[in-house]
Amino acid sequence: MSDLLKRESRLRSPLASLLSDGEKWMVGFDDVFNRLVERWEDGFDGFHEYPASNIKKLSDDHYRIEMSVAGFRKEDLKIELEDETLVVHGTAKEETKEEREDYLQRGIKARSFRQSFQLTEHDRVLDATLRNGILEIDIKREAPVPKRRMAVQIRNG
Repeated sequence: MSDLLKRESRLRSPLASLLSDGEKWMVGFDDVFNRLVERWEDGFDGFHEYPASNIKKLSDDHYRIEMSVAGFRKEDLKIELEDETLVVHGTAKEETKEEREDYLQRGIKARSFRQSFQLTEHDRVLDATLRNGILEIDIKREAPVPKRRMAVQIRNG
């Protein structure tokens, strides 16, 4: 299924890679470092792959898009089909200061996102399921209706 592609491929910036590698030498400055990385990623929203996703072929005409959406509830997610583009939106809820203070380390991030997948005109979205932090979107490729050939009778005038 070469036509089912992830659209809007994003690149990770060199500075973000350097900052993530800097974690090893910034021991003792974890809070400052985490705030710096968070601000950097917010400023360059769209340069990272978030959330991670897979496209799996289940059979010749059945595919599944899997997206890692840990921290999102069903109400926080929206799936739309715009022409042949499947768009998945996630809206993160704002945390209160009290909720943030309970954590010693935060590795699971839930931030708002928008991802697009290019479908073909013969693809149909069957179902979407949120299971164990993974959003599964099933897509079926329907056989195109062959164009009919029909003879047209010519009448005498």
